[in-house]
Amino acid sequence: MIHTHDSIEFHNVAALETRAGMPGLALARVPLAVRKHLNTGARYTGAESTGVELRFMTDAPLFRIAFAAHDKEVNLEIYRGGFEYASKSIAPGAVRMFDLGNSEQMNTFDLSDADTGPFAPALWRILLSRGGASYVGIDAPGFSIRPPDATEKPRLRWLAYGSSITHSWSRGYPHIAARELGVDVLNKGLAGSCQFEAELAEHFVTAETWDFATLELGVNVRGVFSAETFRERATRFVDRLREARPEAPVALITHYLNRDHFPHRQSGQTEAGRIQEAYDDILRELAARGDANLHLFEGREILKDPQGLTCDLLHPGQYGHIQMGHNLAEKLSPLLTRL
Repeated sequence: MIHTHDSIEFHNVAALETRAGMPGLALARVPLAVRKHLNTGARYTGAESTGVELRFMTDAPLFRIAFAAHDKEVNLEIYRGGFEYASKSIAPGAVRMFDLGNSEQMNTFDLSDADTGPFAPALWRILLSRGGASYVGIDAPGFSIRPPDATEKPRLRWLAYGSSITHSWSRGYPHIAARELGVDVLNKGLAGSCQFEAELAEHFVTAETWDFATLELGVNVRGVFSAETFRERATRFVDRLREARPEAPVALITHYLNRDHFPHRQSGQTEAGRIQEAYDDILRELAARGDANLHLFEGREILKDPQGLTCDLLHPGQYGHIQMGHNLAEKLSPLLTRL
């Protein structure tokens, strides 16, 4: 489902909601009707606006658009098509109005013969980072506003589900890979709370539109689920997606390189390391069942360089996300040729 309001398309928004004490419409990636069935953490992270985009065309040379940030600072990355325009931020609890207008250079030079990617160069795109945000309103008096049509944005849509590593931010690996592939990404990462509930799988297949998917499963439930529970929940989740979209490629991703791939200085292999090995073997077994559209990507072939990690040795830094985006795009590209 694609939501529109005020003639704006809200990409990666599953519901336009209200928030107590906040003006405007909250931009939730997972609707409350689904969130209330998820684990406690996901009830909050699913409401975050990471990877949400507002998209619209307007003939206004100058317009104003307002947002409110909920409990965290929210950063905005503003684009015209694929061209960076500006970066803005909103303090927690604040409402900010931004004045945006035409670029003199983009009005001066003819880009009609340039390869400007799948987004029309005149398309306004406002991307949101981590945190929850509300759209408050747009003011372009006397000028037209409309959502993009199918020719002005990517044709294919990618569902990316996983942990905080997937949740990341507007310059995280899913967004880097999506740009390299020329596709739209639905960032459904749930930081610290990716537990692949049946209700979420049902939402993905009944209320979201996507052509292919990646599932980064495991790291958030090490020490929470036994191997058998992991097998049951992962199998149920994957089977629901495959049953509903048998024609759509789905890639399972084993654990990305992290500290528990290395021995502890005192005790050798950690318990978390043993658990993630068991989880990864289960994912490999799922992918080996003979489904031609179910694939396995080894996480350590996507994040290869330990220097791509931050000092917690778990989350990638910017260099890691760049490496991951490029390597994942290379793995996904052959799967998209027939879509």
